[in-house]
Amino acid sequence: MGMISFLALAAPAQDKLTAAPDPSYAEGGPPAYRHPGLDTNVTLYINHWRNSAPFEGHGGLIERDILTQGDPLRPARKGAVLKYIKSYRRAVLEPRTNTAPVELEREQVFFYISSGKGAVEAGGKEAGLEEGDAVFIPAGLEYRLLNAADQPLEMYFVSEETAPGFVPNTEMSVGSHRGSPPSYGAHWAHIAHPFVYDIEPKFSNPMGFVVVSIDNFDIAQPHTHGPGTEEIWLQVRGKSLLFFGNRLLWQEPGEAFLIPPNNKVPHCSINHMNEPMLWLYMGCRHEEDASASVIGRERE
Repeated sequence: MGMISFLALAAPAQDKLTAAPDPSYAEGGPPAYRHPGLDTNVTLYINHWRNSAPFEGHGGLIERDILTQGDPLRPARKGAVLKYIKSYRRAVLEPRTNTAPVELEREQVFFYISSGKGAVEAGGKEAGLEEGDAVFIPAGLEYRLLNAADQPLEMYFVSEETAPGFVPNTEMSVGSHRGSPPSYGAHWAHIAHPFVYDIEPKFSNPMGFVVVSIDNFDIAQPHTHGPGTEEIWLQVRGKSLLFFGNRLLWQEPGEAFLIPPNNKVPHCSINHMNEPMLWLYMGCRHEEDASASVIGRERE
């Protein structure tokens, strides 16, 4: 199921351009290299957790925002680009501590463990956690995280609010991408490593998560996304080059970017090193919003 989600979300047919491209991308356009008044400011769409102040949440985790809610077409500040999901954060559970029990009636949480070892308890079910594991906590289920080790338990997590009438799972889901059969061929160089869960997660939004690698000295296909798309790439391992709009940027572990949903910003990750690199991919697609955007343009 995880693989199906990735192929459906990450490797659709190339988005069709629905409007004229910005001048910086137009063949035969104005000769200036960049057009700040017209081109999308991609620096607003990429952020590192180090840029945010720490705070306590979810029963005792030390949390830092990476991306927050806002207008993905006109961000008011760096990282304020989320339309469909509630938060995208990095969190740490200190050594030899546990979180207090947490129960969230309208919020579901996906955790990805980036380092350390610990455990999670929810609904009478317990599972050990280590690097590469994923945990999905459905709305209304009480849970807590435990760290008996001498090292911090570090993780990234995404939360979503459930829609009215949504019926969540009754058990948590625990999975891992370690050992799952990889899939090749998406956007030239993406190698997908799906999570294999004991119970398939049931998201309120139409979305999914996959770990993606790019082999040594390879480049993914530059492409754009349009309305209804909320696609996020978090660097998990390695420091890569990112072709993003008309910029070439560094991306390091703990940094994530959202592709502007305006069909004007090509993006691709580049592994310029002689070592593998890993990203955590999140794809969320609301086809009804994409269709509404097309209908709106036709009426205009």
